Amino acid sequence: MTRPDVATAVDTEAELLRLLIGSVIDHAIYAMDPDGRVSTWNPGAERLKGYRADEIIGQHFSRFYTDVDLAAGKPDIELAIAAAEGNFEDEGWRVRKDGSVFWANVVVTALRGKDGRLVGFGKVTRDLTERKKGEDALRAGEKRFRLLVGSVADYAIFLLTPEGKVASWNLGAERLKGYQADEIIGEHFSRFYTDEDRRRGLPAEGLRAALTQGRWESEGWRLRRDGSRFWANAVITALRSDDGHHEGFAKVTRDLTDRKRNEDALRGVLERERTASERLRELDRMRNELVAIIAHDLREPIGVVQSLLHLLNADWDVVPDDEKRQYLDRISLRVQTLGGLVDDVFDLARIDAGHLAIELTPFDLRDTITRVAHDVAIADPERVVRLDLDDVRAVGDLRRTLQVLGNLVSNAVKFSPATSPIDLTAKRVDDEVVVSVTDRGDGIPPEQQALLFQRFSRLPQSEGTPGSGIGLFIAKSLVEAQHGRLWVESAPGAGSTFRFTLPLPTAEP
Repeated sequence: MTRPDVATAVDTEAELLRLLIGSVIDHAIYAMDPDGRVSTWNPGAERLKGYRADEIIGQHFSRFYTDVDLAAGKPDIELAIAAAEGNFEDEGWRVRKDGSVFWANVVVTALRGKDGRLVGFGKVTRDLTERKKGEDALRAGEKRFRLLVGSVADYAIFLLTPEGKVASWNLGAERLKGYQADEIIGEHFSRFYTDEDRRRGLPAEGLRAALTQGRWESEGWRLRRDGSRFWANAVITALRSDDGHHEGFAKVTRDLTDRKRNEDALRGVLERERTASERLRELDRMRNELVAIIAHDLREPIGVVQSLLHLLNADWDVVPDDEKRQYLDRISLRVQTLGGLVDDVFDLARIDAGHLAIELTPFDLRDTITRVAHDVAIADPERVVRLDLDDVRAVGDLRRTLQVLGNLVSNAVKFSPATSPIDLTAKRVDDEVVVSVTDRGDGIPPEQQALLFQRFSRLPQSEGTPGSGIGLFIAKSLVEAQHGRLWVESAPGAGSTFRFTLPLPTAEP
């Protein structure tokens, strides 16, 4: 027998529970008998489903289901699962009294007595239609976005995992990079970079920059599947969830190869125009220097010739024959100087125009150098010229080689004391012959030696000595045109040695 105070407490608890359920209007809460017939009905159920209590109590709860769910036997399945497992939860479309549908979250709970016998079911239903609409709209938006991205053919748009592996692949990526989706998804995106960029760590650098700065943009050469290259503009964007968790990266790549070619072509045109303009200024400067040098170098021999001719013309009958011969020899020497200067100017023009004529044939180099030494003895009888020559033939242009030797020997004579010897040597070295002209002059500091072979270059120590400043430039050009080399070895106070090479004949022992 139940004690009165216990019975009162139970009644009070039951009343409170009834009042609580009856006050809930946002959830449909009702009970069903073991067969699924409605036995209680709260205001929330009436509001949500549209039935008053007297209209629905005693009716089977299956009337809340769509025809599709009824055909599938869903109401009976829910009760069976709840009876077996204690509860059942589901989401799906449910039907109101007026036939309209709403998206419901339902929880069916089995109700059992103290003896464990099933006495019915409790059911709680929530209206999640607005949430469903939002989710559907989001899904539809995501679907449209995926369709949009997937259909873009001019841009490679794809996702990367946080580690940099390809997670999606659109049509533009397939067209631009040459990979099918099943060939590249799961592979690291660094395979799109050149070997040089991979060695530099550029792919990892891009991911780090995007992660710390939000995005990273770069341009450079990228690789297609077939190994060909294209100039790409790439933007990597870090993707984060609402709570800031790093989810991966989005990468957009454009092919700018045509733009790159156009820019390079334009840059080339501008560079050529700039180079041409600089070349014109240089030529103008060189022309002015050449005019000044020629005017200076022509004035002295022409003045001497004019003076000697005036003397001969005025005093021809009284000047002894031996003096006449001396005058004529001096005139002849100055005329040779003028001729050499004119030849240098013509050779310079031919070199600049690329029209320098060279005939490469074998000739007797020993005999050639001996002739040059003989000419020095005639012009300067006091000068000692020492020879150390191998009996050797060289391949080159005899006339141009004489011109080079004449220039080097003339310089050696001009820049050496009158009593010091000039050494001429010719030695076989491997498959070429090395010719050397050594003087005993003041020598040339190392920092000035490179200037010797530049056109119009005059060293400080040569001021006052006749010369156009183009002789060594021409000599070097003539030697190189014969497949040889010309250089200088010198030090202050130790004189100078100019050396040049010429090839040996192929059959030369």
